[in-house]
Amino acid sequence: MQEPRRLSVGDISFLYEQGLIRRLRLAGTEVVRMISVPVRDKNWGTLAPTVLSSSIDETTDRVHIEEVFSVADGKLLADLVFDVRADGFVSANLTFTGKENVQTNRAGFTLLHPIARTTGTALTVSHSDGRATQTRFHEHIAPGQPAIDITGLAHTVGTVDVSITFEGETFETEDQRNWSDASFKTYCRPLSLPFPYTIAKGETVTQRIVINLDRKPESTHQGMAATPTQRIGKPVRLPQICLAVEPGWLTSASLPQDIVPVLRFAGADSWSDEKLRKVAQTHRDVDIEIVIPEGKAAPAVCETVNACLERCGLNAGHVIALPQAYLKSYQPSGPWPAGLSPKACTQAARQTFTKARIGLGMLTHFTEFNRRPPDTSLGDYVTFANTAIVHAADDLSVWETLETLPHIFTSAKALSGDLPMRLGLVSIGMRSNPYGAALAPNPGHAKIAMTGDDPRQREPFAAAYAVAAFALAAQAGVEAITLAAPSGRLGMMNADGSLLPIGKALTVLSALGSDANLMVSEDKVTLSNATGSVSADVSGHGAVHLSGFGEGND
Repeated sequence: MQEPRRLSVGDISFLYEQGLIRRLRLAGTEVVRMISVPVRDKNWGTLAPTVLSSSIDETTDRVHIEEVFSVADGKLLADLVFDVRADGFVSANLTFTGKENVQTNRAGFTLLHPIARTTGTALTVSHSDGRATQTRFHEHIAPGQPAIDITGLAHTVGTVDVSITFEGETFETEDQRNWSDASFKTYCRPLSLPFPYTIAKGETVTQRIVINLDRKPESTHQGMAATPTQRIGKPVRLPQICLAVEPGWLTSASLPQDIVPVLRFAGADSWSDEKLRKVAQTHRDVDIEIVIPEGKAAPAVCETVNACLERCGLNAGHVIALPQAYLKSYQPSGPWPAGLSPKACTQAARQTFTKARIGLGMLTHFTEFNRRPPDTSLGDYVTFANTAIVHAADDLSVWETLETLPHIFTSAKALSGDLPMRLGLVSIGMRSNPYGAALAPNPGHAKIAMTGDDPRQREPFAAAYAVAAFALAAQAGVEAITLAAPSGRLGMMNADGSLLPIGKALTVLSALGSDANLMVSEDKVTLSNATGSVSADVSGHGAVHLSGFGEGND
């Protein structure tokens, strides 16, 4: 994909790249994060578009963009037109034509609202029956849809009044911060309708979005709190660094001694004694995640896992057990899986691992944690994970997820009471897919959504992302965070044990010890103490800069 092209007309500016507008601003205030046209397959993967023609016409008072593209090997043809005028009028028009039958979970406009200057503010929603209702862009992350049956939205971003109308489909809004996207998302079609559905051969689908922007006088602006990522200069206690370990992710090399292994048992017999004894060569104390298979009794599985650990000389310091069915995602209203419950698994872990702290939460994302918060009286800590590429996988979208992590931590604290947070795998790539049958295959090693094989894992980009996520977790008081696996698609090492850039970064972070001073700006995070400093550049292609820590680490 080409680099975004910066365009402007009057006081309006925006970035344009294949089939989408992003960071639409009026007089410097971002009012729309993105307008795009994703087409999702039956596993919620995004079908890659093939651009057939594209043109941009610029005049003194108008930018006119036309693009024709196809998806699904030409089975679906799209004609997309954007008009942006200096007077604050913005329109987007879309026509889909089925050349063959195409199955999709969603096809059509998605409009993203930025979280800066909108979080916590009032929102007026117009509905298909002519009613208007009042709600808000929620302060804490909403588990469901804050607005449904949408034909129009009106709100204010800083000094800009924003009015939006939607035509051709029923739209609704969800809080995309659930998946660490830095946006509230208004999309079609509603999740309450069946999916996948078919756009038939010969069928035509048309949609239209119209935005009107009006800048208010400065004196009427009430002010908004800055996003949490703007705080700077703060002494913090650093989280414990952990590694996500499955049997196939071990290498011939030893595990790093200063990083705690989190062993996942997908059933009681998923680890051999040989593999467990290899872990015991460097670590006696480990954390444990137990996935209870369908049809199995939680107490029996927990007892078998505990016996394996004892036989191989390992001690479980932290344990969470969860039914296999809860590796998938469900709407807040359910229906939830029948049979074994998370509570029953927690009780079994408590009865078996009497010396361990027992965890609550989910082994997938904050989304699932938010949709079914735990009973905090049952455990000693909470956990969930995060991936940066659920909805979009371009570099800019990945960096934007760092803007959202503080929102996630704040919302999680509101659900967790006084329990500490010990985060599962926080990474760019996806460990497992709660929203479809499988991870998206990626034989071409492209930057695509919902894959476990992201090409940036082996690059400095992943190191910078991990340092920034670690720093933001420290800012939020997170007790522990898992940032990589030993090897494999989410690894910190090559098969021979040599460190990838992310492995070098984690090694240096662990050398910082338990306390540091944190500085956070829009494009850089820095952790420093008497031992040394680590800075992550989270703009452009990403880089990590080190000072101190001994010869050869600069």
